Amino acid sequence: MTTLDRLKEKVESWKSQIQELQKSNESLKSEKEALAKELQECREGGAQELEDLRNEGATLRSQLEAKEETIAALRSELETKDAEIEAIIAKVEALLE
Repeated sequence: MTTLDRLKEKVESWKSQIQELQKSNESLKSEKEALAKELQECREGGAQELEDLRNEGATLRSQLEAKEETIAALRSELETKDAEIEAIIAKVEALLE
C-alpha cells in the first residue's frame, strides 16, 4: 500500500469521524434546547406558584387580622358584661344588707 493510499484511508477515517461528531453535536444541541425549554417552563411555573403562595399568605394575614379584631371586640364586650354583672351583684348585696 502506498503512502498516498494510507493518506486517503486516514482522510476517509477522519471524514467518518467528523460526520459522527457532527451528528453527535446536533443531537446534543437538540437535547440542550429541550432542557433549556424545560428549565424555562419550570422557572415560569415556579414564579407563578410563588406568586400564588404570596397571595394566599396575604389572604391568610387579612383573615387573621379580622379574627383578632373580632376577638378584641368580644373581649371588650365581655369586660363590659363583667362590669355590669359586678354592678348588679353589688346592688343585690346592698339590698340584702
